[in-house]
Amino acid sequence: MDPRIQYAPASGEASIAFWQFGDGLPVVQMPTIPFTHIQMEWADPDWRCWYESLAGEGIRLVRYDSRGCGLSWAPAAEFSLEEMVEDLCSVVDRAGIERFGLLAPVQAAPAALTFAARHPERVASLLLWCGVSRGDEMRTRSFEALLTLAHSDWALFSEAAAHAVIAGWENAGAAHRMAAIMRESASVDIYDRVMANYLASDISGSLPRIQCPVLVAYRSEGTSPLPSSARYLAAAIPGAKMRAFPGAALMFTVGDAAEIAAEFRRFFLANPGAHTGTTGSFETLLYTDVEGHTAIMQRLGDDRGRQVLREHERITRRAIDRHRGAEAMTTGDGFLVRFGSAQDALRCAAELQRDLADASAELPVELRVRVGITAGEPIVEEGRVHGAIVVAARRIAAAGRGGEVLVANVVRELVAGRGFAFQERGRIGVAGQPDSMDVWEFLWAHTAS
Repeated sequence: MDPRIQYAPASGEASIAFWQFGDGLPVVQMPTIPFTHIQMEWADPDWRCWYESLAGEGIRLVRYDSRGCGLSWAPAAEFSLEEMVEDLCSVVDRAGIERFGLLAPVQAAPAALTFAARHPERVASLLLWCGVSRGDEMRTRSFEALLTLAHSDWALFSEAAAHAVIAGWENAGAAHRMAAIMRESASVDIYDRVMANYLASDISGSLPRIQCPVLVAYRSEGTSPLPSSARYLAAAIPGAKMRAFPGAALMFTVGDAAEIAAEFRRFFLANPGAHTGTTGSFETLLYTDVEGHTAIMQRLGDDRGRQVLREHERITRRAIDRHRGAEAMTTGDGFLVRFGSAQDALRCAAELQRDLADASAELPVELRVRVGITAGEPIVEEGRVHGAIVVAARRIAAAGRGGEVLVANVVRELVAGRGFAFQERGRIGVAGQPDSMDVWEFLWAHTAS
């Protein structure tokens, strides 16, 4: 039976197509951006055999199309790194998956690595297949020749690329079918935007922040990307391991597909990321996120952008210390903080927003931070917190705008009669929970410091 195709809403009125197959440990196989068509791939004998082999006993496989590609839709996609990361986030949230294994082939690697660095509580393990960290790593002489061909004859480009690089000349049938998928899933305009926007992003700062087990798999005779790309990723990611497979084809669905699928399954099942920690005491969690982080870095450049973010970190940590918070995690552009009381968390949020507003007058850009606060019993494991409460705090923050503090209804109830003012903001959905959640805006400007 064919898997049922579902859709996840995303920003910019995008709608992300995905399906799920099998039962057990969730593993998300990301698209090879932008060449992806989940319906055509399932109908292809090689792809279907791959999916059935990977999603055997013990694995629930999730597969989706990037916005604007395959069955997904977006009216004006920029194909930026932020959009590609959000596509993944939208799918796992819609599927109700809190923690999962992640398989990122070739050009999906930058989005996967960025997501894993920002959300270590959600990625149990990460497998990179012939991954690149940026588009320059693919620009070999043969790739440049193919890129020139793409602008003169897209159909001929798809055939040439599928035979020469993706499947290999020795797999003519698979290559011809892959060329059809490429033509149906994307266009030369989309590919240009992927190269200029998404694959031009610098993700080097994310690599040292990866916390989950990582396997860097690659083709030992690969020509685009070269094996040196795998060596760079393995060296830059803490604790990453490497695994070479013979041949040059970018596709893992041809030749030694059975061996590759078995190796991938062993890796994911050996690193399930199941929460073996204990349930912690009742706590209040505060999650922060800098609005427009990528735009700030693009506008100011790496050096000045980092100076601004360091000022944000200094101000945030000062507020955390003053209100007896415990820093649980930093994402590079935000924090997850634990508090023993909801009052402390709210007073910390109010001070943080005031101090950031004051500091912005002396900075080259305005620092605007979204804050989400909820309360419950997190799962504590080796000093780190996990569980639905962490996902809820992040989703509450994402529902707000810079300068706002949104809280779950449980937080409002905990501080009733204590002089805190709130305004109703409606309901939001939270991954892994059957019901939506009431959210309130904390009117922090009316709260004494």
